[in-house]
Amino acid sequence: MLTLLHTVVLGRPGSGCSTFLKTLANQRGEYHAVEGQVCYDSFTPKEIHDSFRGDVTYCPEDDFHFPTLTVNQTLSFAVRNRTPATRLPGQTREDYVEDTTTMLMKVFGLYRSKNTLVGNVQIQGVSGGERKRVSIAENLGCAGSLGAWDK
Repeated sequence: MLTLLHTVVLGRPGSGCSTFLKTLANQRGEYHAVEGQVCYDSFTPKEIHDSFRGDVTYCPEDDFHFPTLTVNQTLSFAVRNRTPATRLPGQTREDYVEDTTTMLMKVFGLYRSKNTLVGNVQIQGVSGGERKRVSIAENLGCAGSLGAWDK
């Protein structure tokens, strides 16, 4: 049985919401120290970092991408790196990557922009709203077990 747990963290700018989410997502490298104890079921933060890094994801407020990749290339890369060993009967790895990437682009309204560069401040690409949706789709394509989303 699959159980989903959703938690919303609300706060004013500067109140520590991003810090809290980064700590939960085990993104602790920029902090001098983290006091207290965070456990992921029976795993410690060190075990998560060493062995299960891709299972805990953090989607930051700012969108960071390779600006010269297209939407399709960006999402395909994320999906390809986390393709499960067990797939549908007869489904190849490439079929899985293509099917999942297409599904993510359609769900997030990005299919029309699939061949458009993601871009950034210096390189023209998709709009800001589309770039945020690329970030969310990319994070989902990584198929993590625990996700923290900063808005």
